[in-house]
Order: sequence, then C-alpha cells, then structure tokens
Amino acid sequence: MGKYMKVLFSLCVVAMPLLSSLHAKDYTWTPREMMRTKNITDVQLSPDNQTALFVVTTTILTETKGGYHSTIYRTKADGTGDLYAFSSLNYSSYQPRWSPDGEWVAFLSGRDGTRQLYLIRSDGGEARQLTNGEEGVDAFLWSPNSQSIAFVMIDEIEEKKRQKNASAAYEYQNPSYVNRLWLIDIDSTDAPRALTNDNYCLHAWLANVDLDWSPDGNTIVFGYSADMISDESDYVSSIASVDVTSGMISPWIKHARHESLPRYSPDGQKIAYLSCDSPKKYAYNTRIGVRSSVGSDFYELAPTADEGHLEGPSLLGWSANGHDVLFYEAHGTRYHISFVPIDGKPPRDLSAGDHFFSEATLSYDRTSLGLIIQSPNTPPEAYVAPLDAFKPVQISEVNRSFLQYPFLKTDAVSWHSTDDLVIEGLLTYPKDYTEGKKYPLLVVVHGGPAGAFDESFIGMPYPYPIAAFAEAGFLIFRPNPRGSSGYGKEFRCANYGDWGGKDFEDIMTGVDAIIEAGMADADKMGIMGWSYGGYMTAWTVTQTSRFKAASMGAGITNLLSFSGTSDCPSFVPDYFGDFYDVPRIYEERSPIYHARNVMTPCLIQHGTRDGLVPPSQSYEFYHALVRVGKKPTFILYPGLGHSLGEPKMELDAMERNLAWFQHYLMP
Repeated sequence: MGKYMKVLFSLCVVAMPLLSSLHAKDYTWTPREMMRTKNITDVQLSPDNQTALFVVTTTILTETKGGYHSTIYRTKADGTGDLYAFSSLNYSSYQPRWSPDGEWVAFLSGRDGTRQLYLIRSDGGEARQLTNGEEGVDAFLWSPNSQSIAFVMIDEIEEKKRQKNASAAYEYQNPSYVNRLWLIDIDSTDAPRALTNDNYCLHAWLANVDLDWSPDGNTIVFGYSADMISDESDYVSSIASVDVTSGMISPWIKHARHESLPRYSPDGQKIAYLSCDSPKKYAYNTRIGVRSSVGSDFYELAPTADEGHLEGPSLLGWSANGHDVLFYEAHGTRYHISFVPIDGKPPRDLSAGDHFFSEATLSYDRTSLGLIIQSPNTPPEAYVAPLDAFKPVQISEVNRSFLQYPFLKTDAVSWHSTDDLVIEGLLTYPKDYTEGKKYPLLVVVHGGPAGAFDESFIGMPYPYPIAAFAEAGFLIFRPNPRGSSGYGKEFRCANYGDWGGKDFEDIMTGVDAIIEAGMADADKMGIMGWSYGGYMTAWTVTQTSRFKAASMGAGITNLLSFSGTSDCPSFVPDYFGDFYDVPRIYEERSPIYHARNVMTPCLIQHGTRDGLVPPSQSYEFYHALVRVGKKPTFILYPGLGHSLGEPKMELDAMERNLAWFQHYLMP
C-alpha cells in the first residue's frame, strides 16, 4: 500500500493507547485487553469521492475515569494517504457530514455538555458551533444547496410551556416533549426555525436519518410518530412532508402501519421508504415501498431475503440511474448489500457475502460505498468500494496491533433441531485447539429475541468476552435459534407464543451436536445471555441441570410482572397475547415459576436504571432462588440502563463472567 497509514498522532493524548499498543509484548486476550479495541463507524465520502472521514471511538479506562472518546479522522479514499485527526482531540466528535458542495463538514459534539451541531471548513481549521439548545441534536441533514441544515432536536410541547406548575408531580404516559424538525442557515445569526409542531414526533435515529431533502431543496420528507414515550412509537410510524419556505406540513396517505426512512430518487419524482403492515410488531416484516413524490401512487418492491427487522432492510439510497434502490440486511451470520429494481424484479446481490460488512454509507454521487469490514479474527477497519467494480479498499489501520494476538478460529455451523429445522450458529474454538480433545463448553444466547450473532470481531468488548473465553481454553457456542433475524420472516416469527419451547430445543440440539462431534465435555458446560438471552438462560436452568454454571444478564424472569413494569409493556403481549386472555402460558413460560428446579449456580447482573427490563426481574429471580435454598450471586450496576454503556462497569461484567465460569468449569 506504499505510504499507507503514516499516522499523525504525535500530539494526540487520546491516541496514546493506540501507539503504545504497537509495542505490546504480551498478546494475551483478557477482558481488559478487549477494552482497548477501537470501534470504527460512519465512513463518509467527500462529494468528489477523493477523501473520506470516519469516526474512531476509543475507551478511556483509568482508576479515576471511565468513558468513551470519539474522534473524526480524515484520509484519502484510495487508501494511499496519511491519516490524521480532523476534529479536536480535546472533545468527542462524531457523525461527520460533508456539505454537498464539499466546502464544509458538519458534525455533532458534546463539548458544552449537550450534543450540539458544529461546522468546520473541509480543509480544516476551527470549528464553529451552530446550535446551543438546552437539549441535544439527534440527527441532521444538509440542504442540496449547502446553505442550510435540517436537524432533529427535542423540545417541550406547547401546552407544557404554557403551564406554570411548581409541583414536580406529573401524569404518567402524558407526553411533555416532542422531537421537532428544525432548520438553520449556516450563514445567519438567527436562531433555528422549527418546521414541525406537537403533532409530529420525528424519529431521532442517529445511524439512519429518518428524513430527506427533495433535490430542488424546497421540501423535506420525514418519518414521525404520535409521541416519544409510547412503546409503540417506533412501530406505528407515518410519513409527512413540509414546505421549507411556507412551513406547510402535508401528512401523506398512510398505506401501512409502519412507514419510515423516506428517500428521494435522483430526479425527485419518486420516494423509496420502508413499509410494514405485519401484525407482529417486534419481529415485524419490512418491505421496500416506492411512491410518487406528488400524489398517492405507491407499490411495494420485490421482497428481500430477510424482509428486514426494525432498522432493516437498511436503505442506503437510490442508484445513480434511478432504476434500483440499494439496501443491506442480514443473511445468516453475514450482511449482504443488494439492489432491488423498482420494476418489481427480484433483488440482486452486490456482494456474495465474502466480507462481513456493517455501517454502509452511500456517496453523494451514488457510485461508491463507505464500509466497515471485519471478521471474527480481523478487527474492524474502514473501507471504500466503488459500486461498478466492487473491490473494497482499506483506508484505516487503527486496530492493526490486534492482528498479532493469538488466532482464535470461529466457524459458522449448522445442525437439525428436533423438528428437523436447520439452525445455524457460530462456534469459536479455544486457543491452541487440538482435534479430538474435549473442552469446557460455553453457550451464549443473544438478545432480541430477533437479534442474531454475526461474524463480527470477537475481540470487541461484550459482557461475555468471547476472545478471553477462548484464550482461557473454552469452546464457545453462539446459536441463532428460531426467532433470530437473518433467516427470513417465517423463521423470525417461529417463536411467537413459544419462548422456551422450540427455541430452547434449537439450542440444546446444537449443544448435543457439538458433544457428539467429540469437541465438548458434557460435564463442563455453562450458559449465559443478556436480555432475551438472560430469559433463555434463566429458562434453561429451570429445565435442565446439564449446565454447571450460568450467568443471567438483565433477563426477563416473570412475564406478567415484566409486562406491567417495563417501559415496553406491549413487548411480551406481542409474542404471547395479553395475560388476561392467556394467563396459563404466562405462568408456564416464566422461569420464576420453576425456580425450585434450579440446580445450577447462577450469577445475575443488572443495571439499576434499566427501563426495558426492570431490575425487579432480577430481584424476583434472586429472591425466589434464595427461598428455595440456592445461593445466587447478584451484581447491580448503579445508574446503568439495559446496556452497560460505562467502560468500568462493562469491564467488571466481563471479568466477573470469565472468573465465574473458570471457577465452576475449570477448578
């Protein structure tokens, strides 16, 4: 690669861990070493496709401080240039976006305590703060003429602004705030102008902005919901447009329960968007629709392989000729990037899945992609690939030191479940694996349940540290049982009304297949999982004593009390029906009602501010186990929500899980 990656970090205090890692002498995978890996996101190509920006997030982990620092880096898009920090090294900055004329870069930064919008010339210099609201900016998009920026920011609803109530009391489920769409002129000193009112709550998705400008710059089309507190706000969605000059809002005729992510065609005559009318909300089936930008004509394109879930199929945008819509979605344990023709023909893959992609972005001229590429043994790096000759070019090397760590093999494996359905998963082998030798087996169950394990780098931080487990001598099995994404809508919906049923059998038949292959020691097995994975862990230890250790993270243990206390109360009823209609199954499939059966030592982990799965779920399970004479270990993480987003706490969870399974399976 010639002079590739002459890293200019000499004055960068934040980047010191990267430099020191080049001289690391002990290449041993431990939870603490895993915290040193760098997350790369948001590859953005300049309008002329000559330069790329991307974000590198580094973990700060000292005795007195823990956090994450994000820096925007710049390099040539062909991989031959120097890499240097484009944003200030003193503050976290992220979500860089080039202006269409290439003169400016806008980005978000929390340097003043809240996430605000900043502007910097594309050739560098001092950044200028554009917004200074009390609340943070969530998403933004440049106007086609590079003079304005539309952005989403929370605001108090008008009724609450008028009320003068000194009491701190408030009515439950009565919205007080709304995500508005705002407009700011980059050359004006005027305050941003609100384009929407209380009736339109925009989706504040940072990764995939739920709005788009018409090519002529006169109109913005956006996805919205009724409010931002209902647990159905992401699942019941509509589309509207607003005239930028007059401020007139036009709700579009609704054709499906969920409509979002509108994207204008190059000529501005059509709009592609995501459409879902499935009665199943949390594993809902998404199609790509196309409608006229004026009038009400609409139709759905050919179904994609997985028919999407939640954030997918992720719309990347239109092809340059306007004949196709680009998207990417899961195919098993990998992602595929594909074109779906607007004439109704089936999708065609741009890639046959030779790489594991994530974070794909489409260039301004719709001819190239920015990508993150990785594999179980290759850390994530930034790439650029032209669409006409899809050969990704690596443009970063910030995780190169991890290529020197021990090779830990991971295979995609498949097996037949009890009803002969083929199930897939990932099997990571222990360090220095010897064929014919039996190893302690760890089973990790993913969340969702419509999540999935994929072929991402196993050295990234995770409460269940895969690389450290393998380094310690464990065989690690990560199944994708029915209910997982990446295998089509029928598979994804196959666990409706049946948590702890066939999905449990899918996992256990996979375990049996590994044992029968002579790789696992049946007397030394552990199981773990977070969220739905926590549910399956709790369920498993109430159904079998085959596992000698278990770790439940933020798991649902009582379906009834969960539905009455979670900030997502329609979640379990979507899978099972309302408890007053089917009370028996709520009891039958709740692990807590079978706590007397537990023979496995259990570690329980939970954040104290988890609104999705309230910590009361873990309290209930803990006390139930204590009452029946068991001695679980219960670890609480103060102030943290459903995900452990604080480095010191995440490291604690990783180290505890490693030590827990070493204690019980490697005495």
